[in-house]
This record gives sequence, C-alpha cells and structure tokens, in this order.
Amino acid sequence: MHNPRPPSIVIQAPRCLDDFALQPNSRFKLESILDLSLPIPANGICGIVLYGLYGTGKTTLANLLPGLIETAKVNPACAAMNAGSIVDTEDPNSDYFACAQGQNGAQLTQSIQNRTTYMSFNSSGLHYIIMDEVDVLTPAAQAGFKSIMNRKDVIFIMTSNNLDQIDKGIQNRSILIDMNVPPINDWRPILRRVYENAGLPAPPDDVLDQVVQAGRGSARSIFSDIVMSVNQEVREKHETHLITLKACS
Repeated sequence: MHNPRPPSIVIQAPRCLDDFALQPNSRFKLESILDLSLPIPANGICGIVLYGLYGTGKTTLANLLPGLIETAKVNPACAAMNAGSIVDTEDPNSDYFACAQGQNGAQLTQSIQNRTTYMSFNSSGLHYIIMDEVDVLTPAAQAGFKSIMNRKDVIFIMTSNNLDQIDKGIQNRSILIDMNVPPINDWRPILRRVYENAGLPAPPDDVLDQVVQAGRGSARSIFSDIVMSVNQEVREKHETHLITLKACS
C-alpha cells in the first residue's frame, strides 16, 4: 500500500504587527499609530510610506494596515490591548493602486481623486488608499499627487523600493517606515512559531540566526528556507513513524 507523504507546511498569513520582523523605530511608529498616540490623518500628515528592499513585506503590511488602523480607531476593545497584537475586526473598504508602467501618470491621481470624492462607508469615515511602488510615478504625477495630500478623511498607504525617488513633499506629508533588515532577534519568535505549528521543537537561536543572515533582509528568502527545513523534518518524522509501525506489525 502506498504511504502518502505528509502535507507540506505553509506560512500563515500575518494578522498583526507582531507577525512582522521590524526595526525598533519602525515598530514604535506603527504601534503608536495603532494605540492612537500618533494620530493620522492629523497635523498635515495623511500618508504612510513603507520603504525598503524587495521581499521585506512592504506590500503585505500595506494591505493589512487599513484593517488594523480602522479597528484601532473604532473598536473600544483595542484600548486594553497591546498595539502589536491588534487584528482586523472591521474589514474596511480600501482601494489598491499598482503604480506600474502605464499607470504611473496624472490619470492615476485623477482616479484617486474620483474614488475619494464620495462619502466613505467605513465606520471611521476614512478612505484608505494603498499605492504600491509609488516611486515609479512620474515627476508630474508625484507633483499632482502631492497636491491632493491635504485631505483629512483619507489615509494614503504607500510602498517604495527607492525612498530617494519619492517627492520630498510627499515624504513630508507621510510617516516614513523603514522596512529594511530588522534585528535578528525580532525574527526568532516568528520562525519558532513555524516549527511549533508543525509540532516540532525549534532549533537553537544560532541556527535560526544563520537562516536570517543568509536571507539578507528578504522575508521571502527567510521563510522559504525555514519552510524547506520544517518540511524536511516533518517528512523524516513521518517516515520514521511508518518504519516503526511496520516493525511492530
């Protein structure tokens, strides 16, 4: 009889800030947004720019933030919670724009204006606009976009691989979040959970640290290597179990 291999372990999608490895100052800023000690939109700030290398989790976090921010603003239970553990309970409406080639001109700014003209149906009254790779907007488009960043009912959540290519006026109207290479020890609890979810003991910290160092700041590379190691251990454990059963039969 054929013995099927055990199912492969996959990484669970992040649900809160604690599911991300972040630089201390970046974590502090994001947690301050969620515990409402850093109000947004307010004081001329209506944007959040997540910037860093490829694969650092910018787009994943950008898509998560509208739900986390909306929940923090309207759910009273959040006042008693650690900001890093807040999860989305509101599922707010948000609009996503990929600033790709051919969609990086003035028409994009006009589209954003059109989408935010109407009243928001979110409980907070806010619109959430996600703009992926905002640095590829043309200079003219960035100038036009900067001119609409005076809204008090919109939060613009942007990602960028190249912060220096974003208009200084956009940066000045935004909270800047550095997503590059967080401390190694920030990764340890996240990687341990992958092993724990697979029913395996996590390896020593120095082994986990080697995986993080080899990944060079890319969450994609780090998680790929961890999943490979976990699946190999799960498979070996499964095969050992089958051999034991066969010996006892």
